[in-house]
Amino acid sequence: MALFGLFGNSETIYFPGCYTWEFLPKKIENYRKILKKLDIDFKLHKNSEFVCCGGFLEEAGYEKDLRMNAKNNKIAIDNKKYKKIITNCPLCYNTFRSYRDILPDWNIEIEFIISSILNKLEEIKSPIKNYFSEPVAYYDSCYLGRYAEFVEPPRSLLKLLGFSVIELPKNKEETLCCGSCGNLPAANKELSDNIAKKFIESLIKRKISKIVTADPQAYYHLKKNSIAMQIDEKTLEILEFSDLLCDALGIKRSD
Repeated sequence: MALFGLFGNSETIYFPGCYTWEFLPKKIENYRKILKKLDIDFKLHKNSEFVCCGGFLEEAGYEKDLRMNAKNNKIAIDNKKYKKIITNCPLCYNTFRSYRDILPDWNIEIEFIISSILNKLEEIKSPIKNYFSEPVAYYDSCYLGRYAEFVEPPRSLLKLLGFSVIELPKNKEETLCCGSCGNLPAANKELSDNIAKKFIESLIKRKISKIVTADPQAYYHLKKNSIAMQIDEKTLEILEFSDLLCDALGIKRSD
């Protein structure tokens, strides 16, 4: 797969994560264009430079392999003299932060990409070309809401773009699982799909017509199941955060 490019001599690396590389490469291109538009200096990592963050290994109980991945990534980061990681993957975000418990000398700043973008737009709003005066539901995935407790920045960013945020009955740290996390789709596909379908049915029952998430796994899982259920986008539009950001900043989506 072609790389999207490297920029400058940045000490910041944009690390999309294995899942986004594999299933949603066009979202990486969205975020690449967004970061560039906002003059956020970064380099996009090469797959050959780093190994998986190890989040899936940790979930499966392979702690020894997780530690090996952490050590290998630390070596790669030191070689490139990176000081900060920006990621759009909640599993990577949580796992990189857990490196502090594995590597005594781990001192790399970890930032979720929504914070990077929100901080820049709060500083200078001029890149925003389109504001939205419409409601949108925000979904906290388990990785973001329960594990990372990363709940306010996505809502603040939506409000900054003009959206009114619809809160689901179960949200933030008490969010309802959609079946995408914990490697459940691989371990028990039928169960994970059934959870997603019930989640989608509950949204339609509440007459929610648009929902956005900042978790690529949750987005992919819900989108895939909504298509399987033959639900058209007029009934329920499921969006990944970069889609809304591209629209707001006047960037053509990489659909």
